[in-house]
Amino acid sequence: MINNCNQHGHYVITGGAGFLGSQLIAALQKNGDMTQCIVVDPSPPYPYDTIQFDRAFVTYKQEKFQEDRVLDSVLPNASTVFHLCSIGHTGKYGARCYQDEVYKINVEGTKNLIYKCRKYKVARFVYSSSVAVVFVGKPLHNVTEEMPYPEDHEFLDIYSKTKAEAEKFIISQSCPEFKTTCLRFRAIYGPQDSVVAEKVVNMVGMNFFRIKILRKSDETRSNMSSGRNCGLALHLANQALMEEEKPYGKAYFIHDGEEIQQYAVWTPLIKALGKQPPTFRCPYFLVSPFITLISFFCHEILKVSPPMTRFELEVLVTTNTYSIEAAKQDLGYRPTGNHFQQVVDYYRVDTKEKIEAHRPTAYLDYDDLIFILVLFFWTISLLWSSH
Repeated sequence: MINNCNQHGHYVITGGAGFLGSQLIAALQKNGDMTQCIVVDPSPPYPYDTIQFDRAFVTYKQEKFQEDRVLDSVLPNASTVFHLCSIGHTGKYGARCYQDEVYKINVEGTKNLIYKCRKYKVARFVYSSSVAVVFVGKPLHNVTEEMPYPEDHEFLDIYSKTKAEAEKFIISQSCPEFKTTCLRFRAIYGPQDSVVAEKVVNMVGMNFFRIKILRKSDETRSNMSSGRNCGLALHLANQALMEEEKPYGKAYFIHDGEEIQQYAVWTPLIKALGKQPPTFRCPYFLVSPFITLISFFCHEILKVSPPMTRFELEVLVTTNTYSIEAAKQDLGYRPTGNHFQQVVDYYRVDTKEKIEAHRPTAYLDYDDLIFILVLFFWTISLLWSSH
């Protein structure tokens, strides 16, 4: 049953042209909420063939949410803002030269969006956050939202630090006239998602999935968040903010409700791609300096995304699991299980063609990496000989 408050205004979704935004719109409509949505995103809407919704209820504005003129045009009469837009987790923005821009969008842009929401009397604000606001490379076992934020110097990258700062500000601004909620996702995946599933597909295609990187002898465990469950959680968070007796100004961990082994979970997909799961083991202490090297060359020199970031390495070799009991209790969140089989089924068909079609040009192939390594050691040898 949809609260009648939905009829009092439209929804605004920042960064909604991609995978998560599409899953949100699909979840809204699936659950009977046909409120008009205005999507603000500088990128055009991606034509997902695995996510279905009625586009007659969606208006796309190919604009940046940081611009006042854009907010002044979309926020009047809006009832809810779903803030999904952020940068720095993947792509070139991990480079140090872009840190100011990451901060400007993730923190200053969010603060300005909040101020504008208050100005135009938007009633509700739902933020797409991340477990990165608490994960700093140390083991976490079924942690709750009571866990305090790390110190600034502990964060693994600028993305994690800025997401935490934005989340703290959003929670601090929550009040009866402007209710906010933050949802902390962990590894949002699904068919056609470009950050998790397709990155694995590309890594398998480039033969980078041949070894297990382990800090200890046992394979680490974590949780993951399917796009479908994330969309459902965003919808439920909005519904909860409409009810007077429900809490607000809180953060919630959101995932599939299952623990997974961080390598074994991808075995069916790897086999569907015609490859064998990794059997060789490589100790963390050997890989860590390699990741530092590759990240430096990719980010600072080539200005492209490395095959694996420091955050991705640490979250892979460290057990990190999160409790969703608060989301179940406060939001009525009941995940529909994992959706790994849908990922396998999607990429199993026409495997070779799909690997090539989805292989992003921003990633490096095997020959590129060899060239980078040769160049690096050649440079080091020159510097050494000059002394």
